[in-house]
Order: sequence, then C-alpha cells, then structure tokens
Amino acid sequence: MKKFATQVLAVAALLVLGATMASAANKYPPGPSYRSCTDSLTIYSIEQTDTTLAPCHPALLDTVLGVRGVIVGFDPRGSAYGFYIQNGTGPWTGIDIFTGASNYLSSVPSSPSGGNLVLGDSVAVYGTTQEFPDNVNGTTEIEGPDVNQSTNDIIIRKVGHTSLPPVASVSVHNLSWIAATSPQGEAWEGCLVKIIGPLKVARISGTGILSSNYLVTTVPPSADSVLVDGFTLTSVAASAPSVGTVIDSIYGIVNENTQAGATSYRIQIRGGNDVYVAVPPTLGDAYPIEDNKLRLIFDRDVDPTTAQDAANYTLASGIDGSTVDSAVMETIPGSVVDLNITSVRTDGDFESVTATGIGAASCPACVISPGQTRSFVNGVLTIAEVQQPDPANLPLFDDRSRFAGAGALTGTRLTFRGIGIAPYGGSLYYMMDENGQQRGGMSVFGPTAPILPGHRYEIAGVVQEFGGETEALNTVLVTDEGIGTIPAPNVQPVAVLKDTTTDMTQTHLTGEDFEGMLVKISYVRVTEQRAVGLSWFAAGPNGTFSDTILVSNFNGVLNGVTPPDSAHTVDVTGVLHFAAGTFRVCPRNASDIVDHGLNVGVTPGSIGAISFAISPNPARTSKIAFAIPKHSQVSLGVFDLQGRQVAQLANGSFAAGTYSREWSGLDASGNRVHSGVYFYRLKVGSETRVLRGVLLQ
Repeated sequence: MKKFATQVLAVAALLVLGATMASAANKYPPGPSYRSCTDSLTIYSIEQTDTTLAPCHPALLDTVLGVRGVIVGFDPRGSAYGFYIQNGTGPWTGIDIFTGASNYLSSVPSSPSGGNLVLGDSVAVYGTTQEFPDNVNGTTEIEGPDVNQSTNDIIIRKVGHTSLPPVASVSVHNLSWIAATSPQGEAWEGCLVKIIGPLKVARISGTGILSSNYLVTTVPPSADSVLVDGFTLTSVAASAPSVGTVIDSIYGIVNENTQAGATSYRIQIRGGNDVYVAVPPTLGDAYPIEDNKLRLIFDRDVDPTTAQDAANYTLASGIDGSTVDSAVMETIPGSVVDLNITSVRTDGDFESVTATGIGAASCPACVISPGQTRSFVNGVLTIAEVQQPDPANLPLFDDRSRFAGAGALTGTRLTFRGIGIAPYGGSLYYMMDENGQQRGGMSVFGPTAPILPGHRYEIAGVVQEFGGETEALNTVLVTDEGIGTIPAPNVQPVAVLKDTTTDMTQTHLTGEDFEGMLVKISYVRVTEQRAVGLSWFAAGPNGTFSDTILVSNFNGVLNGVTPPDSAHTVDVTGVLHFAAGTFRVCPRNASDIVDHGLNVGVTPGSIGAISFAISPNPARTSKIAFAIPKHSQVSLGVFDLQGRQVAQLANGSFAAGTYSREWSGLDASGNRVHSGVYFYRLKVGSETRVLRGVLLQ
C-alpha cells in the first residue's frame, strides 16, 4: 500500500480552473535559457529528463495542470487506486495517475468527472508529480497536491471518449526485468505495449517473483527476460502459467517497482485476456449475490457453451443434496458467470464451489481439468451475523468474528448487507444493520466505491480483526441499493460503552455489543478540554461522573471544531470505535456534540430521564419495565442474536408515565422460541435503549 507523509504545498493555483490555468505563471526556478515553462505540461515533459528535447521536466512535488491523455488501464486494488493515461504511441507518452482511496472505475461524487471512467476516456489531470516508491527507483505519478492517499484533492476532468492509441511493440531485450540492464524500460514506463512471441515461461518463483507474477523469455531462450505482473492491474489475479508454457504475445502497461528484494521493470497485464496463451481459464473468485445465487469470476473470457453448462459446477454440500440449477454468463464475451443454486446450507455456513470442463473463449478446447475450487460463506448475511463472536475464542478472552482469519489475517469471502452511517477520511466507512440491532455495526476499509450515509449496500469482501475491531476489506462487490434510513443512535451509559471485558457467557452488555454502531452518551461532563480539533474526555453518569470515555477526532473529521469547555454538560453522538485497546466515541461532525452549558444536570422531561429494566434475568417469564418523561412514540421489541425481531411487546403513542410488559418466550405467531440470549430494544422517539436477557425454557 502506498503511504506518503502529508506535505504542505502551495495548491491555490491548482484550484483555479479554465482560462486561469492556460495562463498560469512560470512556477519553476531559474535555469537554462531553454527552460521557460508554464504549469500546463505534456506527459512527455513530465516523464523525460530536463534537456533541450524536453525543457519543461518538473521537479518532484511540482504542480502540473491540465495534463491530458487517454485511459489505457486501471489499478483496481483498494486502497491504492489509480489509472494510466497515454497521449501517443511512442516512448515517454504514458503516466500513472494515482488516486489513492478514490476508485475512478466507480462513482466519485466529489470529482468534476463524477468517476465511472472507462478505458478510452480522454481526461485532463491537475495534481502534483511524484516518484513512487522513491525518487530513484520508481514510477512517475501524478497525484493530489497534499500527497496523501486518503484525501481526494486531485482534479480529474473528462473531456471526451476515443479509441485507445495504437499499441507499440517492444522486445524482451528492451524491457529486461533487471532495471540496471533495461535499455528502454524508463522510456516505456506508463505506456500500454505488446511483446510479440513466441515467448516461454522461464520462472514462477524465487527472487523478485511474487504470487501471480512470472518471468518470460524468448524462444529459443536468450539472456533477457521480462517480468509479467498478473496481480496489480487485475481485479482477479491471473494465475502464472507453468514453467515452459509457450505464449504467443503479451499486452500490458510498463511499470518500475521493487518487490521481493528486486527493483525491476515489469509489464502489468490488465487481465487474463492480455496474455495470448493456449491454457484454460482460472476460477479467481466466488461469492453469493443472493441467498441462492452465486457469482463466479474467471481470470479471462470463458467459452459460452461450457461456461453455461450447469453440469460443470458442483457445490461441496452437493453430497447433502445441494444442486446447481443453471449457469448464465452476464455478458458474452465475458468472464462472469452467475449460478442459480438450491442449497441445504443455512446462511453463515462455510461452502465451496468447483468448476471443471470450462474452456477459454480464445481456446474452447483448453478446459479446466482437474476442477478448480473457491470457498465462500453461504448466503447474504446481516452485519450482526458477521459480528457474532466465535464461541471457540471466547474462552480465550478473545471476542472476534468467526469469519475473520487467525490473528489479523483475513477470512473466507462473504457477502453482507447494511446501510452506510459515516465516512472517516477517504478510505474508512462504517455501516449498520438498518434495524439498529446490537452487534450490527462494522467498518469497511478501502471499498471499491464510496459508501454514502443513508444508502443501503450489498458488499462482498473478507473480514479481519484489525487492531481488535471487526473490519471488512478487499471488496469485490459494492452495490448501492438505494436510499434507506440510518438507525437512531443507541443510548448507553459510559460504563457499558467503555467496557472491554470479554463476556464469555454473552449475558452482559459491553462495548463489543455496540462496536461500529452509532451510539449516544447523554448528559456527560467534559473532564478535559483540549485545543481546537483535538480529542477530549467525557465522564458519566450524570451526578457521579465516575466513568470516562474518549471523544475522538477520528481521522480529522473534527478538525477546526472547538470542543466544549471543561465541566460543560454535553450529549455526544458518534460511532463506537475500538483502537489501542480502548473504545472511544467518534462524532461524525460538529453537530453530533450538543453543549447544554456549564454544570448542567438532567432536567425533568429530558431524554435522560427514560428508565428501562428487566427482571428477573435469567427467567422463563421476564417483566420489562420502562418509564418515559413525556408523550412519545414508543416501540418495544425482542430480537435474537441475528437481529431478527421475534416478538413485539409495545408499539404506539404513549403518554408520560411508567409501563410494564411480560415476555414468556412466544414469538409473533405464538410459537415457543428456544432458550438463549435475546435483546430487548426500547425506542422512545428518536432515542434507543437496549438490554440483554436470557430466556430459560
């Protein structure tokens, strides 16, 4: 992942568009007489060294305005997104546009182009020059002026659409993977090129070779070889052919980088279709898009006849009766196949699909054999189902999702639905189940499209425990399903939200139950007031102020906001985030902090006067008592661990007063539910309270 220190640059000129750009004053320092340059430069000037042939080569971190080119390839890997543009066919005509946390393959609402760019779009770019990973052995880039991958300050304008430039042919010798011996590697950097074979795969492992990368040489073999990168520019990694495989030709974009201990040039393929070779396709990914529908992604276009034969696919649970009923390609030609299945597995079970006998579009007789298998989690899950603790780890004092890998590793591919509630910076977003159920919140890092607050999404990715917080990442599907309703913040005492104790019996409320969710602490006292834009502490409950929690300026969302003074009484709403071993409340903006004034207590009729209790607990029949201070709309429901409502005990308009209800374990249909842990959720107006109870049968 690309990481850069934030640098303070003069960027005012970058934001002045139109005619101002065309007449920008000379920015560069005094130099040779031939060096008289404005900020509006060509790719040739940026890539070439500063000579009489290219007199306007900018220094590192110089601003460049209105650099134009045609998009020839995308870097789809989060959260180091980017794309390449080219404005000719010869050397020195291509360059990398690094967009960091913003994926211009998808919607980018804050950009003048709006995102959703495609190959062949002609764009004008306004940004800053950079050399990654250093100023000696790296790739020339244009990125945002603050040189920070999490912000989207680069300006990209779409000016038209055209065909891709003719692809230049280069030799293995010219792109020798050893940087010091490559005669033309630097000149072709950032350009879409082709190498005409025959070529032969020489090595698929060892020094300088990572997964999905391999070296090719000429036929017959020569002293030169080229590194083929089958990972960086592909949404599905292209598997390396076996050693000795003959390749007819390779297309790709030239890049210089350091990996596995070697600095080298390489040709980055944009997908399996860029390699012309008589080999079968590779099943790269599989995940549910509905409870009985799977999406399979191959590394190259597949043969429609064999790919749409349901008999070529099997489920691991087929031994128990699951079936693949049909197979349909999304487009022809294409590499995506949707399977309609009938599964005996329940949502959340681990499952796998195997593909065999499927040919490549370019070689229908080159079929997958033996079968290729990809694992996934069955069904489309709720966030609460993802967040449920792994029972095997609770005795180890580790409350973690069973879908995460060991330690900080990622788990098996899964799909879930939720609603966006808050962005923090350019690459971290939080989502919740729309019903506001406990454990129904989670962060999503580096999604392929921004997650807008108030929009429902279906997301396929993997899960890890990042610093102790459950987080989804490596998304391969982010589908905006329209406008929804952000759940009301869950009001809880500071003591509950700050509690990091592992609840091995799952009978008590702790911070884990609200991790990643919108929460609210009411009538707490500011105990330490800091400078503008910094974090501060709040204490509660009102009257004793014995429990303290951090109110965090998470990823700078409160920059410029003056916190309330010490001893002021406040309400704070925000996402409950876990980091550095503690829970903290992270407001989304200044309006999430309500200042009641100096030393203000809970006043009659305030929301702080709501009471809510269950007794006995555990019990076969529990009595739920609640009191409200004023006439309000009230809803009281019982929910299971998966966030499904099993019973509704109250719903309507209630006058101020005290009320009670009983629940003896019957669901809405009058059927008796199983013993176990249930959540009692009380909603009073826009406020929510939750208690946990244990039902005995």
